[in-house]
Amino acid sequence: MNSEAIDINSTHGNRLHPVTDQLGKLIHLPLTPRRIVSLVPSQTELLFDLGLNENVVGITKFCIHPSEWFRTKTRVGGTKKINIDIIRNLRPDLVIANKEENTLEDVSAIEEFCPVWTSNISSCQEAIDMIKRIAEITQTGSKADDLINAIEKELNNKIVSIDSNWLPNTTPPKKDILMNFLNFYKDL
Repeated sequence: MNSEAIDINSTHGNRLHPVTDQLGKLIHLPLTPRRIVSLVPSQTELLFDLGLNENVVGITKFCIHPSEWFRTKTRVGGTKKINIDIIRNLRPDLVIANKEENTLEDVSAIEEFCPVWTSNISSCQEAIDMIKRIAEITQTGSKADDLINAIEKELNNKIVSIDSNWLPNTTPPKKDILMNFLNFYKDL
């Protein structure tokens, strides 16, 4: 991390601590990030659910939920065409990106002045891990626990429903296969 990012964080009065994102990349973040930019619509919704209205300063034009944030937060471009200068002017101490949603070039450019935590989600377990990690970073663990419990309850209900409606004389798939299936087909 370069000195500009350290200066930004020290102005907020936060000590830096190491965290690892879902790509396995070690980054240094303030103990409590106060100026967050989200480059991922689903993770923007998560930040809202975690009660981080005052902390989120920028979102993409595709972050349409919650609608009040879409109307009031600074838009930093799209997920693939990010305006780096707008992000720099917002002076974030954390940018949240995603391996599939955002380009490596944009993430690398942002890393020149701000830490970027990148998610990499291809299963329900990884989505829950992402929620836990963002909650830890933002000090919102109890709200995340409630959200995770609700998600796991809903997933378990869907698994029971699939198991009970499975074709007679056939073996239902294993739970981890069902969890991956449900990740892609949430509206069964």
